[in-house]
Amino acid sequence: MTSSWVRRLPALLLAACAGCGVAAPEITAAASCNLETVPVLIEEGVTPRDSPAITCLTYASALEDYRDTFVEWWGPVALQDEQWTVRVRAGAAVDAAGHTGITYHHSRVVDVAEEALETFPHELRHVQLGRGSDDHNGWCSSFAPWEEQVLGINERTYLGCER
Repeated sequence: MTSSWVRRLPALLLAACAGCGVAAPEITAAASCNLETVPVLIEEGVTPRDSPAITCLTYASALEDYRDTFVEWWGPVALQDEQWTVRVRAGAAVDAAGHTGITYHHSRVVDVAEEALETFPHELRHVQLGRGSDDHNGWCSSFAPWEEQVLGINERTYLGCER
């Protein structure tokens, strides 16, 4: 007889590894611009802040601020060198599971929900650490405290941290 947690293990692993080896879903872009040389796509349905071009530049500027804060503490991220694309997705989540951001290593795409840009540094950490970071191993002792102190975000429950 197999215990219930063993039967649920594949689903749990899939949930913990939201972007592992999975291609980024197709989106319809309402606008595109750049974060320096990194392409930024704004999904159709993102709340416009002005014209589509201005909306894109506004989001790219906010993402740049988060990236700069991240780089100051954690070092450079190879978004440009590795030809990543950043997509701002409509709403509070980027998928049906409620993630506010997902890094698709296979596709070199980072998705961030328009209502949760502050989670962009979390996705940058995934880009920086690579595919093996999808389990968030070691994040409770270093990254989670930084997120709380610098960004005011508490992801300890999501990361499985014990207080």
